Amino acid sequence: MVRHSKNNTASGVFTYAERQMVDYGTKSKRLGSDSKRAFDACYLCLNTARTPMVCNSGHISCKECAMQSILEQKQSIERAGREYAEFVKQEASELAQKQKGRDDEEVQRYVERQVGLSSKRTEESGALSNKRSVNEDEEGRRVVESSGGKKPKLLEFRDGKVEEEEKGKGKRREVFAVAKAREESDGAVVVAAEEKQPKLSSFWIPSLAPTAKRTVKDPKALSVQCQASSPAHALKLKHLVEVRFRISAKGEKLCPSCDKPLLNSTKICVLARCGHAVCQRCVDNFVMTAAAGKSGACVVCQKKVSGAADVILIESEGTGFTGGGGRMVATHYDSALQA
Repeated sequence: MVRHSKNNTASGVFTYAERQMVDYGTKSKRLGSDSKRAFDACYLCLNTARTPMVCNSGHISCKECAMQSILEQKQSIERAGREYAEFVKQEASELAQKQKGRDDEEVQRYVERQVGLSSKRTEESGALSNKRSVNEDEEGRRVVESSGGKKPKLLEFRDGKVEEEEKGKGKRREVFAVAKAREESDGAVVVAAEEKQPKLSSFWIPSLAPTAKRTVKDPKALSVQCQASSPAHALKLKHLVEVRFRISAKGEKLCPSCDKPLLNSTKICVLARCGHAVCQRCVDNFVMTAAAGKSGACVVCQKKVSGAADVILIESEGTGFTGGGGRMVATHYDSALQA
């Protein structure tokens, strides 16, 4: 080996020593027994569970930690619900303001058009003002009096105020009908104009920068989750079962049937009705009957065990060896160095 072979930079690839010195790319690490959580440790605080509780999927936690986790998740869901309700209310108010602004604009356009038409009509009616005039009789009816001495002609039999109100309502209905038609036509015109308009490739200009619309997720689909597994599963307080271990004088946890110590390599089952922890072999031999599907009984308190639904297998992270199961290698994915 050449003296400076580890620092050789003439090669087109990295050497093993260079890869060890450079902190980049995907990294893998072998997990030993020290990296494994004990079977009776809480998955939230990682300490030996105090008043251990187990969920339907076999994850053990302290009673206090489990209740605190459920309470915090419920509070976060309620907070998300309030934020979503406020967001919906704000969106509705903004939409109402935009609609009101469009209605006001249409009313203003209609008024301007009517003013232009009324000025022409006044000029035309000015020439005819010498020929006839309109008056009201004692009952409030409108009568046309001709200048030629003819008999007055009755035009309206309604009160003037009622007539003006009805005319105002009719004009308002006409304005909103015109506004709706204009809005539909303007929308199609705007879309067509945007498609025909040339687009600049200068995306860094502030006027061309995209805008992100604020969105809030509906919290109806959210629920309290058990975070011990991936993916997480639903968790309810009434589904938690208090685990009862048999503890020896030395502090070891034993199977109440065979008196063997319970370890990470042991498959441990919890009977849902009573909470006693028994090893898998004793459950198969003594708790469950030979015929599948029939009911058995607990070896400690003789409580009825209906079937596999009443038996919860505790999840263990393994022993660090291949035969012990569990996760053996931890991998951290990172971007590779590109030449």
